[in-house]
Amino acid sequence: MKTPNELIVNPRQSVVNSPLPGRSAGAYACGRAVMTPAFYVLLLAFFSFFAAQGWAQTIKRVELPTPGTNESYHTISLGAKGVVLVSQLSKNAFNIQKLNADLERDWSLNGTIEDNLDFVKSSYDGQSVYLLFTRNRTDFYQVVKVGIAGFMETFYLTSVDRFQITDFQTIGYSVFMAGTVRDEPMLLYTNLATKQSKILPGVTQPNTVIQSVDIDTVHHLVNVCYAARKGREIKLISRTYDEYGQSVGQVMVEPEPDYSLLNGRLFMLNDSTKLMIGTYGFRNMQGNNSSASQGLFLTKIVYDEVEFTRYHSFTDFKNFFNFMSDREQERMQRKIERKKENGDDVKLNYRLLVHDIIEQNGNYLISGEVFYPEYRNNNNGMYGMSSWWGSPIMSPWGYGGLSMFPSYGLWNPYYWDPWYGARRMNNGQVFNGFIYTHAIVAGFSPKGDLNWDNSLPFEGVRSMELKEKVRVKTNEDRTISMFYSNKGAIKAKVFDKDRVLADRQPIPIMTADAGDKVRQTNTDEVLYWFDNYYLAFGYQRITGDDGRRNVFYLNKISF
Repeated sequence: MKTPNELIVNPRQSVVNSPLPGRSAGAYACGRAVMTPAFYVLLLAFFSFFAAQGWAQTIKRVELPTPGTNESYHTISLGAKGVVLVSQLSKNAFNIQKLNADLERDWSLNGTIEDNLDFVKSSYDGQSVYLLFTRNRTDFYQVVKVGIAGFMETFYLTSVDRFQITDFQTIGYSVFMAGTVRDEPMLLYTNLATKQSKILPGVTQPNTVIQSVDIDTVHHLVNVCYAARKGREIKLISRTYDEYGQSVGQVMVEPEPDYSLLNGRLFMLNDSTKLMIGTYGFRNMQGNNSSASQGLFLTKIVYDEVEFTRYHSFTDFKNFFNFMSDREQERMQRKIERKKENGDDVKLNYRLLVHDIIEQNGNYLISGEVFYPEYRNNNNGMYGMSSWWGSPIMSPWGYGGLSMFPSYGLWNPYYWDPWYGARRMNNGQVFNGFIYTHAIVAGFSPKGDLNWDNSLPFEGVRSMELKEKVRVKTNEDRTISMFYSNKGAIKAKVFDKDRVLADRQPIPIMTADAGDKVRQTNTDEVLYWFDNYYLAFGYQRITGDDGRRNVFYLNKISF
């Protein structure tokens, strides 16, 4: 592997990420063509037209050489402060480098790793980046705190014996680690400055699982959501802690008699008001080993008291089934209408990864991706662990794959990753990735009523790690853009509530040179960065004038 200092930069500015008719992408890059003043004016007008229509523009591209298309870098967005990249140098060493908002390197630091430790997860609290290293079946952890100014501190922690970590969050010098001990949920708090740790009081009810741990950097609070099951009934309990690990509030959300609340996340709207969102299902469809979701719910909480809960079946969404073929949609619509005429609803089972809430003019925008896990038969033995980069340790399912909650039917959509230890299931099947079918976005009133919805179908999106793929952007004219990156291109839609204003063809992500040909793209992502800029990154095998190269790329893109 080449050193992280071998940075290849594409300095071109404001290149439209789509070629002119009959021209290759990048054919009009600055310094690559001689243009008359008249043609230059015409070209600028052309660019401006498509920029106004919502086309993506590559502002700058950075490439880092890699030994192959395997994952080697962990990307951490710092917003307008830049981006941080983490990579492994050797078995016992790693590199962390910071690039500014122009993708220029500010600094690069090397750090050491204790023997046999794997990188697990990172956390960013707005001031510092935290890296967590640990290893399978151990109570030993290494936490590296990296200030964005370029300093590094290393801390060594020990936890409870047989603690299996599922989440890692930080705020200041406070570390919150969620996990299980002998199938029981546990939340561990550690103050890095004092090196003192304690087990935080949680939910004492049996058959519970920690579903989400969210940091509120504005109010310096930690919100933890639990799912508690009794028979086929599942309710949600949220506990709030301050940055010192003191419990400052708890709320219990009970479902209606026929429903079960399957998963939820808590958001602070202001000092007194919270909103919990998640999925629900019919109580009689919740089995011992699976949970079937029917729709979305919203719960408004004021001063830790539930004000209301609203339930919205996926069958009430006008555009939820747009990912199906026309014939399938017609068949589904007829089935829905027949059921509703009889006072019933079509029974569904969709898994939904819910995003953060976006407030827009007093209303709530809720988005998420619909997915399902895929398995294949394999009799060739057990898979090994993934690479250093993709250490499969963040899973609530325990060391045996799906064995952590075999009788609860509770699943955690935010950390649902069957890579903990072996990937082979007990029935001989092997996990083959998450298949994403479509993404949804919906507008809700302050009272929790569904105002409108829209959707964006995925085209061949698969991921071995469950994470957000689609990005939702609210525009100045109150329209909404949804887009995702896949196989080296960006697919986007623009909505005005339930009306589709634009459905873009896949826009290729600009390479460094006009003559480059992308032969292979792996693990490409796009995320919101800051202002009107987004960050596209991933791994590509490229053939160009200088031969073949394998790179990790970062593209600064404006929409």
